[in-house]
Amino acid sequence: MTDQPTPKRGARKRVGARTKRAARPAASPIRVALTGARTFLGERLVQVLEADPRVAHILALDIAPPRSGRGKTRFARLDLTDPMADERMADLLKEDGIDVLCHLAFLSKPSHSRSWAHELEAIGSLYVMNAAAEAQVPKVILGSTTMVYGAYSTNPNFLTEDHPLRGNPASRWVKDKVSAERELMKLKRDCPDIITTSLRFGVILGPTVKSFFTRMFGRQVVVSLMGYDPLMQFLHEEDAVRALAKAVFEDHQGAFNIVGDGVLYYSQALKLGGRVPMRMPHGFAYPSATLLWNLQVVDTPGPFLNYFRYSWLADGKRAKEVMGFEPEHSSREALTDFYASCEARQAEANEQLTPREVAS
Repeated sequence: MTDQPTPKRGARKRVGARTKRAARPAASPIRVALTGARTFLGERLVQVLEADPRVAHILALDIAPPRSGRGKTRFARLDLTDPMADERMADLLKEDGIDVLCHLAFLSKPSHSRSWAHELEAIGSLYVMNAAAEAQVPKVILGSTTMVYGAYSTNPNFLTEDHPLRGNPASRWVKDKVSAERELMKLKRDCPDIITTSLRFGVILGPTVKSFFTRMFGRQVVVSLMGYDPLMQFLHEEDAVRALAKAVFEDHQGAFNIVGDGVLYYSQALKLGGRVPMRMPHGFAYPSATLLWNLQVVDTPGPFLNYFRYSWLADGKRAKEVMGFEPEHSSREALTDFYASCEARQAEANEQLTPREVAS
């Protein structure tokens, strides 16, 4: 299928001193909206906000209500692939008097429906930012990823927030996330009084999160490229949720790398979980993965192998010094906690089988 061209942006209303919405008193509970309410981060954020007395109201936007929603949560169905999504969303944000908008409506793994995924993530992000500008939401938070920097042999040891977002031109999944970042930057340019925060999460692992990476590291046999052993870093799911909640309750302008402390070689990460590397020459692996991806046999597109060939480590210094965010788990701890949950699930599954089924 052919990707749909991104529609031209309509003129945004600049938020000046005369048109800016009256600020809510500092002591008043806030009203929070989020897209992607059924994603992992969306569900966990709703759970945290429901329990926090600093929050008066939650507007959950998605095509299905979050399971974690309770008395504070109002669900409104919103499909970001709908051409009228920005107008409907702006009306909802105004109606609920939203103070903070979290944009979390992103896929956790590449999709074979590339046009639909592009409309959801890239064009959907345009709609979200247009709605935020129209409703004059004081703060917008984007749940991004360190993958937007791209995996290249020329990368420095650690990528800072000032590094260009080179992404992966051959991967629509990564390109759409770069597009979302650019929409946030344009929102800041058009509406300078809006606080815009981008949280670039590292690879999130833990007992409950599900994503492309959890599926990959959850297998016993994992692809490995001959002659390459990049350094990797991981972020515990609890730290990801903590950083997101911190951005909701505090004002932090700009982009922040949210990563766990410490790094591991890819081979160490596999060995830690007893995974068996399936070593392949990269000249063979790329076209093979692309072919099998197109046949929907594997979930790793060929170009995506760059992230297991080159290092793309992010520097978390700015998050520590400016946001005051300190991860409670190291990269190793996030990975070992994930592996432990995999073993627990496997043991539970084995207990439900008969002795004959286990033996087979």
